[in-house]
Amino acid sequence: MMLASFSACSQTGHGSLTPLAGPGVTLASTEGLPEDTARLSGGGVTADVTGRWSDRNETIEIRYHAGPAPVRIAIRSAAVGAARVATSAWDRTKPFPGNAIGRPLLDEAPLVIAARGEARVQIEFVRSKGPSLSIGDAVTLAVPMPDGLRPITFRAGGQ
Repeated sequence: MMLASFSACSQTGHGSLTPLAGPGVTLASTEGLPEDTARLSGGGVTADVTGRWSDRNETIEIRYHAGPAPVRIAIRSAAVGAARVATSAWDRTKPFPGNAIGRPLLDEAPLVIAARGEARVQIEFVRSKGPSLSIGDAVTLAVPMPDGLRPITFRAGGQ
């Protein structure tokens, strides 16, 4: 009985983030990505966004695809509207010497993507104050794009 209770509790403390369609946000099913993928387009780039959550943080992974011209994206610890503020960001496109996560991006030099190039970025949003996230809760996160931050609302789901 105690084991069943413990299992039920641990299931509710983390899971996937399901994006909600909204202005400028479409839901995509892209080969190699989870079904729960948000797609943004603008400023010469398309971004596919997936996410995970725990009771104290949210993490999104963004796969940027540039068009015919190179693009620059500023990754800042700012938010737009009700969106949460990023606490760390990493360029996961290629290995970074001395850091298994990737090259730090938050408030550093902008991410530059070559024409027709791709980049993978991981951004974390830590909850130091306020209530913990639970299954079914909605959270709005800011996704950096070349033309500014774009809010995406996600719903916290289970495994």
